[in-house]
Amino acid sequence: MKRLAGIFTSITFRLALTYTLIFGVSVGALFYYVYFSTTGFVVQQKEAAIEADVTGFQETFERSGVTGLIIAVNRRAGTGTNRDGIYLLVDSLGNTLAGNLHNWPRNAVADDIWINFTINDLRRAEPEIADVRAKQYVIPGGQQNYMLLVGRDVRDAREFRSRLLDSVQVGLAITLALGILGGFIFSRTIMRRIEAITRTCRSIMSGDLSQRVVVSRQHDELGQLSLSINAMLDQIERLMNGMRQVSDNVAHDLRTPLTRLRSRLESALRHMDDPNERETIEGAIADADSLLATFAALLRIARAEAGSARSFAKVDLNAIAEDVADMYSPLAEEKGLNFVTHFQPGVIARGDPNLIAQALANLLDNAIKYTQTGHVTVSLSQQDNRPVFVVADSGPGVPPAFRGKVLERLFRLEQSRTSPGSGLGLSLVAAVAKSHGLELMLDDNMPGLRVTMRFPAQQGVIVDQKTDGKAPKALPKPEPAPKVPADAAAA
Repeated sequence: MKRLAGIFTSITFRLALTYTLIFGVSVGALFYYVYFSTTGFVVQQKEAAIEADVTGFQETFERSGVTGLIIAVNRRAGTGTNRDGIYLLVDSLGNTLAGNLHNWPRNAVADDIWINFTINDLRRAEPEIADVRAKQYVIPGGQQNYMLLVGRDVRDAREFRSRLLDSVQVGLAITLALGILGGFIFSRTIMRRIEAITRTCRSIMSGDLSQRVVVSRQHDELGQLSLSINAMLDQIERLMNGMRQVSDNVAHDLRTPLTRLRSRLESALRHMDDPNERETIEGAIADADSLLATFAALLRIARAEAGSARSFAKVDLNAIAEDVADMYSPLAEEKGLNFVTHFQPGVIARGDPNLIAQALANLLDNAIKYTQTGHVTVSLSQQDNRPVFVVADSGPGVPPAFRGKVLERLFRLEQSRTSPGSGLGLSLVAAVAKSHGLELMLDDNMPGLRVTMRFPAQQGVIVDQKTDGKAPKALPKPEPAPKVPADAAAA
């Protein structure tokens, strides 16, 4: 149903529908032009026949007088001569002299010398109701005048008009229906190919750079677009591989000298007796540690951003949460904070356990670091079949205008610039959230900051409150919770 709604809201269907409406209006205008032209022509034929009869009667009257006119009218009114003809000749008193009507019609609607009326007293073997359009004339006859009525039964013309109008409406309805059906088929065909491109792009966004768009027709516009996308992806993959190689080389080339430098400083510190010089060397060692931690954090962010869903496995989030909480609980107690945990057992998700643990560790590290008094709370629950991590504190919080900025690399608020750190902790959390498809939200905890990590909906995962932290039997055994690296907090 959702896919069907997507077709009806697609731009291809809207374009096809617009074209159908324009075409339908054009066809409708053409149909109605033919309708009015045809029906008008039929009426003109009837009126021309009436005019011809009137002309003939006038000539007969001029040649033979009233007697000849009566004979001519009765001849024309005969059933075998002109079945749809209506004729009536009356004297000045209204007495019928000739024709196939008993008397002058009373329900006539005058239109100049033309009249329209309905009659049911035709002088025929079987009574019939006739719709008549007629022309009336006054014929001067000396001592008295005569009235002549000449008309035609237009029932067949009106029936023709009705059928033609029905045909026009049916034809227009069929045209619109075929146009909408064609738009649906056209949109479905295009949407199928666009959906394939969209699925490939989503797989690539999740980190699988090996995916390529399937090209079924190379010579149409979508085929050319698919080829261009594939060429762009090849170039991106080459650049990413090059950057990864550069990162590996930099890691090897810089980490080793920094480690050696730190070792030499420690060696020099052991042989140093001057307090001032010892303080200087200890500061240099601290700077080296900061450089190493920053570099390690950048590498972890790069690995998180390049994480592939193909390497994800089912993990027990409860076990991860308990391990990370055990690691940071002493640090919170040392600062005199109230460290509160609420972990729902049996919550399973797909992902990289190390990256999930590092993200949660960074959130707890930030919460404890910037909370001077009060509490730090971490919870794990299942909401609408979606695992949810929430880390909340009672610290200074983050202003709403900066909640998007703090997720960027090396960004730090003014009040946190004097504290240790490199501004990469939340960047790693954002990278993990992106690679795992998590919904990351930063909200006001009044006071403090409340960070929510909401996992995608878990298919086929049923949470049992009585599992005591064990994975459901219907699922494969989840990956064990990883031990959080000692340098995770330094990020």
